[in-house]
Amino acid sequence: MPVADNAVDRPLVDVVIDAIDADNDLSDEAKYYVLAALEGPTALQELLDGVSTPHVPEPSGSQLLEEPVGAFLTSITVAGFRGIGPKAALELHPAPGITIVSGRNGSGKSSFAEALEFAITGSSYRWENKAKLWADTWRNLHQGDPCEVRVGLTIEGSEPTVVGVDWTSDAALKGCSTWTQVGKQKRSTGTDALGWKSAVELHRPILSYDEIGGLFDATPSTLHDALAKLLGLDEITDAEKRLAAVLKEVKGPRQRAAESLRQLKNSLSDASDDRAKTAVALVKKRVADLDAVLALATGADASASPALIGLKRLATLSAPTQQRVDEVVAELRAAAADTADSAHEALSVVEQRNDLLDAALRLHSETGTVKCPVCAMGTLDDAWAEHSRAQLAEQSQKLAAYKHSRRRLDQAQRAAVELGNGIADATAVEGVDLPSLSEYRKSVAVAREQPSSSSVLADHLATTIPAVIESAEALRTEAKEAAAQREDTWAPIAGRLAAWATLESAAREADKAVKNVDAAKKWIASHAKQLRDQRLAPIAEQARDIWAELRQESNVDIGAINLVGHNTSRRVVMTGSVDGVESEALSVMSQGELHALALALFIPRATTPNSPFRFIVLDDPIQAMDPAKIDGFIKVLSTLAKTRQVIVFSHDDRLATVIRQLAVDARLVEVMREPGSNISVSETQNQATRYCNDVRALVLDENVPEDVKRRVATRLVPIGSGIGCTAGVLCKATPGGGVSAGDRGAVVVSAQDSQQDCAGRAPGFRTRPITVARLPHRTLPDAAYCECRHSQRFRSADHLGSGQ
Repeated sequence: MPVADNAVDRPLVDVVIDAIDADNDLSDEAKYYVLAALEGPTALQELLDGVSTPHVPEPSGSQLLEEPVGAFLTSITVAGFRGIGPKAALELHPAPGITIVSGRNGSGKSSFAEALEFAITGSSYRWENKAKLWADTWRNLHQGDPCEVRVGLTIEGSEPTVVGVDWTSDAALKGCSTWTQVGKQKRSTGTDALGWKSAVELHRPILSYDEIGGLFDATPSTLHDALAKLLGLDEITDAEKRLAAVLKEVKGPRQRAAESLRQLKNSLSDASDDRAKTAVALVKKRVADLDAVLALATGADASASPALIGLKRLATLSAPTQQRVDEVVAELRAAAADTADSAHEALSVVEQRNDLLDAALRLHSETGTVKCPVCAMGTLDDAWAEHSRAQLAEQSQKLAAYKHSRRRLDQAQRAAVELGNGIADATAVEGVDLPSLSEYRKSVAVAREQPSSSSVLADHLATTIPAVIESAEALRTEAKEAAAQREDTWAPIAGRLAAWATLESAAREADKAVKNVDAAKKWIASHAKQLRDQRLAPIAEQARDIWAELRQESNVDIGAINLVGHNTSRRVVMTGSVDGVESEALSVMSQGELHALALALFIPRATTPNSPFRFIVLDDPIQAMDPAKIDGFIKVLSTLAKTRQVIVFSHDDRLATVIRQLAVDARLVEVMREPGSNISVSETQNQATRYCNDVRALVLDENVPEDVKRRVATRLVPIGSGIGCTAGVLCKATPGGGVSAGDRGAVVVSAQDSQQDCAGRAPGFRTRPITVARLPHRTLPDAAYCECRHSQRFRSADHLGSGQ
C-alpha cells in the first residue's frame, strides 16, 4: 500500500540533492563531493582520483513511496539455548494484535526473546559488553545438545519462511550456522536473502529491558547515536567523517610542501652561496616560478652563480706547456742563428759582385770590348755574360736562403710573442680567496715583458714561462677545489630546492581538491542540524504522543527533542517542564520515567512505514513502571496492535491484570519451567481459576500431608474467590470493559469443584452455599469461599461491594 512521503522515510540522498540543488553558492565540484561522500568511500576515492563521478539518482520529489513487504512471526522454537533444554515452541498468531508472554523469573520466557533476537540480528543486547563468563553461559546446562533456534515467518507475497540457527556440540556462541529457507526451497546461508541487513539496524524490532536501561545508563552519546541511526543521520555523520579523512589526505601535499619550504628557508638563510640569494628571491614570491626553481636546483641555469662560473673558468685556465715553450725557444734560437749565417754569406756575395761589376763596368766603359782584366784570358763578351749570369744565379740562391731564414726568424719571433701574449688573464672571483692568483698574475706580467732581440727573447721565454706554467697549475687546482667545495655545500640545498619544487607542484594540484572537499565538508557540517531537525521532527512528535499516554500521573512534560554536538560531545537535549516550570527533561526524570521515555522514543523506530517488520517484540518493558504508567503502556500497545503484531514478554502479573481490567483484546500466554529445563507454553488461565486449580491439585496429591493441605488450601481458595470478586467490582467500574463472561464462569466452576474436592479429600473443611453479589448493570457469578474450623471467614464480593 502506498504511503505518503515524509521526512523520515524519504531517502536521505533525495533530501540532500534537493538542498544542494537549491544552494547556488556551492560549486558543482563540491556538490559531487557531497554526493560521493554519502555514497561511500569507494565513490569518494574514485572522484578524488578522477576515475569517475558519483551516481546522482533521480530525486523522488513528491512521489509516493511504496510500503515495503512486511513480515509477521508465526513461531519461535528453541532447544538447548539459554534457559530452554528440550525443544519448546512458542506459537504466535501472524497478524496484528497483542500477545502477552508471561512467566515467573527463570521460567524461560526471556530465552524465547533472546533466541529471536539472536536469529534475526546475530547478537543480543543483553550480552553486549558483558563479562566473558556471562557470554559463555548461553548453552543450556541440562540439555545443551541439540542446540538450535527456529523462527517461523509469514512474509507478504511469499511462502512460509524459517530462519534457523544451529550450533554443534562444541561450537561457541558466534560459531553458529545461520540459514534461511523459503517454502520448500533450498536453504540459503545467513539471512541476506530476506534483505534485512540494514533494516535490522534502522528498525530493530526487538527492544529489551537491558537496551532500554542502556540508552540512559551509558554515555550521553549512546542515545544520540541510537536516534541518529534510526533517522539515517549516521549517513550524514559517516559522510562528514569520510570528507574529513579525505580532506586530511588532500591537505597532505600542501602540508608537506609547507614543511619542506620551512626547512629550505632555514638552509638558505645559513648558506653563503650566491645561488642561495637567487633561491630566496624565487621562493618568497606568492606564486613561485617552479621552472626557474628547478633550473637553479639542477644547474640548468648557468648564470645563476657568477662565482661558480668564475671558479670553473679558472679551473680550466689555459697556459703554455713546457714542451711548447721548449719548442718555441729552440726554434727561435735556431732561426736566429741560421738567419745570422745566411745574412753574412749573402752580404759577402753581394759586396764582391758589386765590386766586380763596378770594375768591369768602368773598364768596359773606358775601353769597350776588351780582355777580362781579371783572368786576362777571356773577354767580356757573350760568353762572359752567360758565365756572369750563372754566378749571379748562385748568388741569388744564397740571397734567397737568407730571405728564408729571415722569414723563419720572423715566424719564430711571432710564436714567441704569441706564447707570451696567449697566456690567459685570471679574473678574481668575488667572495673567494685564491692565494695562487696574485702569483700567477705576476708571472704573467713578467713573461709578457718581451725584449726585441731574438736571442734575448728566447732566453726570456725560457726563464719566465715556466713560472707562469707553475702558478697556473696551482691556480687551477685552487679553483677546482673551491668550486667542488661550493658544489658540495650547495648540493643538499639544491636537493631540498628540487624536492620542494616537486612537492609544491603536487600541492598546487591538490589545492583544487582541497578547496572542493573543504567546501563539501563545511556544507554538510552547516546543514547537518537542519537535516537532523527535519528528520527528527515526525519521530519527536510521535514520541511526545506516546509519552502523553505513558506519563500517567507524571509531573514531567516533554517539549522539543534535539540532537546536538559532534565527535565526543554528542548528546540529546530534551526540553520540558515540571509542574509548568521549564527544565531539561532528562535531568529531572526518575528511572521509571526514563524507561517510559525510552519506549516513547524507540517504539517509532520499529513502526516507521518503511520498516519490513510487521512485528515488535518487547522484553520486560514495565519493570520500572508504576501501575498508572502500565495503564498508559497498554493503551500504546493497543494503538500499535492495529497495524503491528505486538509481543510482550513479562514476568509482571500487573500487565495481564490491566489487560483484563481494560478488556483489551489480547492473547495471554504463560511459560512454565519444570525440572531439567523442560519448558511448557500454554494459554494463560484466569488468576482465580489458577488458584482454584492449584487447590484441586494440592488436595488430589496423595503425597502431601493432610495438615499441609489444610493450611495451604484454606488460604488459596479465599484468595482465588477474592480475585474473582474484585474482577466483578471492576466490571461495574469499567463500562464496556471488565472480565469476560467466560472468565467469570470459570471462577464459579473452579470454586465449586474445589469445594467438593476439599470436602471429600480434606477432613476439617466444610462447604457453604455460594452467594451471588448483585451489582448494577452486571451479574457477578457466585463467589465461593471455603471455611475451615481453624480459620477466619473470608467474605464474598457483596461485602467488598458494600465496603464492609
